[in-house]
Amino acid sequence: MRKIVSLCLLLFLVSCQSVQVNDSSHITEEEVVRVLQENGVKLVGAESSRENIFGSKLKDVNPGAYKLSEKQLFIYEFATENDREKGTKEFAEKTATMNLVSFSMFKKRNILIFYLHGQNLNSESIPFEKEIKGALDSISEG
Repeated sequence: MRKIVSLCLLLFLVSCQSVQVNDSSHITEEEVVRVLQENGVKLVGAESSRENIFGSKLKDVNPGAYKLSEKQLFIYEFATENDREKGTKEFAEKTATMNLVSFSMFKKRNILIFYLHGQNLNSESIPFEKEIKGALDSISEG
């Protein structure tokens, strides 16, 4: 029990520290786009439709909107990983009763990506999913 309390206290103290945006662990949207392009994921900038729940503001962050082979992809750049988690939770709360198009969610530190592929979730192969995951995995830890 003491270990759990100590761990919770440590996590609380770490989350209270201010994180600077230029911290080496912070990933920018531009960095993600560059790495995706380098890994064969050809993104084209697109207009974000605020009526689309995937393009809505989360934790006061508007996503970058892109097209990937005519499918939508949204990249959220949060200030911290904690903010990303809060944004993910906010999205889950907003969409709890909605019937959504099939999508994949990717997380890497402060980055959250929604890829609206529209494929059957039981499909063996969702186009570009492995490439997106591989690109994010290639971003070195800060």
